[in-house]
Amino acid sequence: MKLVALIAAVFAAVLPLAALAETGENAITIAFVDAHRPVALPAQADQLLADVNAVRAQRGLPAVTRDPFLDRFAYAKAVDMAQRGYFGHTDPSGISFQDRVRAAHIDTWAAENIAFDRTERRAHVAFVNSPPHYANLIDPNMHRVGVAVVTVGPGETFYVEDFGG
Repeated sequence: MKLVALIAAVFAAVLPLAALAETGENAITIAFVDAHRPVALPAQADQLLADVNAVRAQRGLPAVTRDPFLDRFAYAKAVDMAQRGYFGHTDPSGISFQDRVRAAHIDTWAAENIAFDRTERRAHVAFVNSPPHYANLIDPNMHRVGVAVVTVGPGETFYVEDFGG
């Protein structure tokens, strides 16, 4: 059962956000193996930001700066997925990324990368190897980022990057 959930989560993670919105993405339910309450992993979030900026530097792009508002926005998404046991840009109630952006009054460029993986390194590599996620990483319109890493058990960790213009 867990393998099926992970495969489905990986599939959802690599679909471009626009395609998800057009197809009416449904959240994927995740069956955790050894769950505990959600716990933030700030050191992994810091490393995820460093990895984002390393990719941008390789492309000659300026670093994105960490934004406290976007950090809270990303953290809320990570905790919501962890507490409710789902994976997706759209939650089980049908609230999409675009809905959350509007509700938060974000009126600049915005994009979101999410992953459910075992380690920060694996999540980052997945973002880099996914064309739509990579496009978000290297989008020159993005200047700010919020990053959150929240775990619910060994190897059951949510990674969220929310970018803003």
